[in-house]
Parts: sequence; structure tokens; C-alpha cells
Amino acid sequence: MDIMKIDGVLLSKMFKQAAATLNKNKNLVDSLNVFPVPDGDTGTNMSLTMNAALSEIAKHEGEVSVEIVAKAMSKGSLMGARGNSGVILSQIFRGFAKGCQDKQTLNSIDFAHALKDASDTAYKAVMKPVEGTILTVIRKTAEHGMDYTEQAVPVQELLENLIKRSEETLERTPDYLPVLKAAGVVDAGGKGLVFILLGFLDAILGKEVEIQVERSENVLKAAGAALEPEMITFSYCTEFIIETLRDDVPVLRSEIQKLGDSMVFVQDESLVKVHIHTDNPGMALEKALKYGPLITVKIENMREQHSNLTHGAGLGTGSDSADGVVANAAQGSVETQPSAKAQEAQDKKAYGIIAVAMGEGFSKIFRDLGVDVIVEGGQTMNPSTEDFLKAAQECHAEHLIILPNNSNIILAANQAKEVSSLPMTVIPSKSIPQGIATLIEFDSEKAPEDNESAMSKAIDNVKTLQVTYSVRDTQYGDIEIKKDDILGVGDGKIVSVGQNIEAVALDALEKLLDEDASIVTVYYGAEVAEADAEVLIEKIGAQHGDLDLELHHGGQPLYYYVISVE
Repeated sequence: MDIMKIDGVLLSKMFKQAAATLNKNKNLVDSLNVFPVPDGDTGTNMSLTMNAALSEIAKHEGEVSVEIVAKAMSKGSLMGARGNSGVILSQIFRGFAKGCQDKQTLNSIDFAHALKDASDTAYKAVMKPVEGTILTVIRKTAEHGMDYTEQAVPVQELLENLIKRSEETLERTPDYLPVLKAAGVVDAGGKGLVFILLGFLDAILGKEVEIQVERSENVLKAAGAALEPEMITFSYCTEFIIETLRDDVPVLRSEIQKLGDSMVFVQDESLVKVHIHTDNPGMALEKALKYGPLITVKIENMREQHSNLTHGAGLGTGSDSADGVVANAAQGSVETQPSAKAQEAQDKKAYGIIAVAMGEGFSKIFRDLGVDVIVEGGQTMNPSTEDFLKAAQECHAEHLIILPNNSNIILAANQAKEVSSLPMTVIPSKSIPQGIATLIEFDSEKAPEDNESAMSKAIDNVKTLQVTYSVRDTQYGDIEIKKDDILGVGDGKIVSVGQNIEAVALDALEKLLDEDASIVTVYYGAEVAEADAEVLIEKIGAQHGDLDLELHHGGQPLYYYVISVE
């Protein structure tokens, strides 16, 4: 039976079937990652984005207007978008919704025009569109659809031709992107889009599959809630910034390190930011003053903070725990709702900082550096647009700063910025070490644009090495890689391959070091013993006695080591 028009009910079925088809094949799409590392998540991100959209469509069950269904799909995918592929997919649906505006039904001509709007919107949303990706597949497919706008045809006929063109374009994506050809794969996002179109056609043909909507809940962690009494060895969380041009700053590092634990020491050309838990904050400041003037100082009694948090937990306000701002439940008073809102507005601070991190150690480091809310996520679990919006509300701040700390999360963070009613700045940090480095440049007394400039510049001073394993056999340039090989990935390029974690880490590090390198910080992951990490640090020190070395527990999954070179 020929279908000449799509109404809202059928469009809902098309989206549901597309989600089912994509979900069924998401592992295949994930496997098309160019790098054979365990973070191929394009299919998962696209699937979760569509599932979020289905939840919004469900609110309009039985709706006969395609305009309303398409708007729901656009809104749901926008809020649920994860990763670059999910964000681009949400923009495709946003453009499609534009093409459905003021329409009760769609014929093949209307559908083709809506697909062209989808392609145009997606391209405009990406600052630097890259050909050979999902963008190329949607563009070529939409352009072919315009060949069918003279006379209406059965919708299934149009979709069959669109799918054929999309598959042909997908097969040619390696011709656009040499990195795809080298890896022997087609574009993952483009493959996901083909599955969506196939799902559309199945629904038109009456094939329906019930799907279990999957959700990936990212956890927001307020900064002050993590410490238990037995975990507090030293009483005072001490943080300060000094201005200095001295060359012997590493001596200060070693002197202060003896005063406590949880030390983070970050340095650029003229500033040094120090964080340490100690019982002698005055002594730490006294040592620092020998090197230069203090710019900022913050000392907090962690035992007192924990007591306040414990007594105030019943109010559930979640206010600025990082700065010691807690509800005064000890007095036994309960404020009325209007007073609570007034107090919340009064308690808002100038800035709130949100960082994406995976691993207990990394989360702790960011909390120690003043991050207000941590969104759990990273290589295999990309936060959604909505996750960032929820985190923004948790901060209770006038202006938000987001550190994505992953190249595949930046688009979602920027999308949150676009739809949020709160002022936001997204610092384009592509790794955890870059995120950490940007925090030394943050100054709560400066204007947002000045902070954005200074923090963004700090990214250029950091190289990131990640040591992980291969999930499949592949060829990367001249390097032959086997499944389970250990990989050293330096600033987005595979620079070392082997069978031994330590050997690959050392070899890859040698390729990243240059004459400007002065500080190497090693963060060891969940699968690495501290003793093994200490051995690695010793070997780096033996080879490079001039480097200032640090070792921290990152606790990150999948990546044995994350190493920062500054």
C-alpha cells in the first residue's frame, strides 16, 4: 500500500522505529571509531539522544499534527544530546522541525524540504564543518531529496531512494577523510544516520519493534559533600596564589608538600596556585611569601565544614558547600518558601565552576581546586545538554564556567550555553590536564571575558598523554595494531604501541617531551597499583632529572595513565 502522507501518529512511529533500529545496531556504530581505543561511543550517544527525544514525544501520544511531534523530537533531542554526534543529530532534528512548521501532514515533497532544512541547520550549528562525517551524509542525502520535489511520490519510494544515496555517500566518507581510510572504517555518525533512515522506512512499511528506552544518568557531585570524618587527616584546606618570577619554585613545592597531603601545585609564567590540606596553613603561607606577594588566600576548616554539612543536610538546599555556605539547621528553624528563595538569591556567588571528570581521584582534585559541581563523564559516558543545565542550577551562581575536559563533550556544553537562561562560558578543554591547567588562571574578581581569555590560553601550554588498550585489530598509518595492544595516545595521535603498560608510557612520553617541558604530572587509573605508578615516576626521574614530577591518583577507568606535560 502506497503511503502518500505522513501524519503525526505515523511520524511518531517513524521516530520510534528509527530509535529501535539505531539501538539494535549501536554497538556496530560504536566499533567504527577511528582510534581502536575503548571510548567508541558514537552509536551509544546517538541512541541515548534519540531515547531522550522519545520521552518527549511520549507526552504527545496520539497527536495528529506533524508540527507538534517534530517539535517534541527537536526539544527532547536538544536536551538529551550527548557527544558531538548526538549534538549534530539534535540539530538535524531541529532543522527537520523547522520544515514541519505549520503542517498537519507531510507528503514526499514536504519531507524532502524538511530534510534539506535539517541539513542546513546542522551545518550552521558546527563552527568548522568537516566533510566525510555525518554532515556529508545528511547533505548529500538531502540534496538528492530535492530531485523529488517536482511531483509527490509515495513516501516509501522517496525513502528508498534517500537510503540508497545515504549508503553510497557513507561508503565514500573515507575518500573525504584520510583518517577513515587509514583505519579502514566509514564514518560512525554517518552510519548511525543510515540506520535512522532505515528505521523510518520500516515504520512506513508497517514494521514496528517495541524498544526499551535506555537512559544513562550522569551523576552531579557538589563539591563539599565528599569528605567523611575518617577521611580528614589534616584540618585546614589551604589554597593561595602567589605572583613570582623566580626559577627555584620547585623548591617551594617540595617544602609545602611536607606540610600535609592532597597537594595540587600549578604554575605558569608568573603565577603559582597551591592547594594543600594541612594543620599549619600559616607556615605554608610564610614559605610562599618568600617567593612573592600573595594574590589570593582561602583557608577552610574541613572538620567544621563537615559538621555543618551533616547538621544541615536535612534542608536539602544544596548551596555553595565549596565555600563553606551551609544551611543553619542547628538553630532548628525552618524558613517559608518565599524567604528561602530570597536567601538563595542573596547567597548567589559571582561564579560557579562545572567540570566533567571520571574517577574518584580526578573528582577530588577538581573539588580541591574550587570546582562547585562535577558531572561524572568522560571517554565512554558523555554528559547531555540537560546534565549541564542541571549542574548549572546546582551552582547557585551568577555566571557559570564549564570545563568539558573532552573534545567529544564541548558541543554539548556549548549547546547548554545556548539554551540556558544563565550566563555561561565554555572553556574548550579537551582533557583533564587541560582542565586543571585552566583553573590557575581563574580569578573570581575578573570579568567573565577576561577569565575566558586567560583560561583558554592556558590550554595551549599543556600536552596530554593517555595510555590505554586497543579494542580491535587495525592499521594506523604505518603502525599495525592488534586487539589488546597497549596504546600511547599523545594529544589525539597514537604515538606508541606495545604489550607493556610501563614501556609504552615511557616511550610515548619521550615523544611528547621537548625543550620547553618542565613539569610532568602522572595520574594513575583504577586498574593501576600505586606502587607501579611510583616505579614509573622513578624511571621518568632517572631519565629526566631536570623535570619536576608529580604523582596523583586519578582513578579513571579504561585509561591506565593520564600524563600531563607542561
